Amino acid sequence: MIEFEKEVKQTKILTPLKNFEEETLTFEYRTDPLTGRNTTVVKDMLNYIGKFLSSDAEALKGLVEKTRLTCPFCPETVRTKTPMFPKDFFPEGRIIEGDAIVVPNLLGHAERSVLVVLGSEHNLQLKDFSPGLLFDGFKGGVRYLQRLSEVDTSARFPVFVFNYLPPAGSSIFHPHMQILARDRPFHLVNLLIEKSKAYFETRGSSFWNDLMAIEKGGDRYLFEFNGVEWLVPFAPLRGLNEVQAIVKGKSNFKELTDREWQGVAEGVARVLRFYGSKDYTSFNIILMSGPLDEHLDYFDVSLRMMSRPGLQQFCFTDAWAVPYMLWDGEAVEEPERFAKKLRQSFAGEN
Repeated sequence: MIEFEKEVKQTKILTPLKNFEEETLTFEYRTDPLTGRNTTVVKDMLNYIGKFLSSDAEALKGLVEKTRLTCPFCPETVRTKTPMFPKDFFPEGRIIEGDAIVVPNLLGHAERSVLVVLGSEHNLQLKDFSPGLLFDGFKGGVRYLQRLSEVDTSARFPVFVFNYLPPAGSSIFHPHMQILARDRPFHLVNLLIEKSKAYFETRGSSFWNDLMAIEKGGDRYLFEFNGVEWLVPFAPLRGLNEVQAIVKGKSNFKELTDREWQGVAEGVARVLRFYGSKDYTSFNIILMSGPLDEHLDYFDVSLRMMSRPGLQQFCFTDAWAVPYMLWDGEAVEEPERFAKKLRQSFAGEN
């Protein structure tokens, strides 16, 4: 059985917020059931930092208008200000998939790095990221990876990365994704593959199958759509409204069918609508794959997404020393409580 380890600790303070009355602070120390990584759940922290998670409407509007003037991804400039693939790689220069355009990255984060421009609108509210637009982006990315596999078999480990707005690390406002592919996995992907393999060899079953057998229908489970399971992780990586998805039985991106890509796109759109209903404007997504050239019985394609702080005059970041440098996770409310909010929001959508 998978073990969900947690330990509750408490401390007492005399708080000036209540005329120095005694108050009890509660912390939960959770251990990721696969990797062993620590996550601290700080109860009531969401109430404390909540004011920093929305954006100043006027500040956001001003930055949208300013950045639109020099945006390389808007329709009037995307064909003149973005790079093209060499003709021997892709004769048309760019990959067009519906409303998505795949172009090489001017300065990427891996030896094979591309951008997927999503649609013509320079800025989208989170409720306006439609499943169709996201599906076009994923499919355009898969077309790139299929071609890449034909010319560079060493670039076996791809990830999709989505950074939306500056608080999430994006230097360009226009909606876009990155696809990073290289000959070695990123650290988290490598850790998940190694731990999944060790679990499989020790117990004779897939951790991901066992996890879903336990989680499905439980306090952290959200929904299933087109073979993609959605839940809130027991021990979040970073902790701002984090959601996880698992594509059952598919270990790399090339194994996914259109049906499953639609399942990923629909789930992302649902979660973004929830984020938008809470006035969040910024988010990150990572979509992780095993090696493209082999099937792994012990590893499933998986996704993590989370909201990020808003755009305000007073700068606030959740990327502080403990998660950024000490590598511990931290959650600002109990995952089970967050999952309940999501399920209530999704009622009627399944």
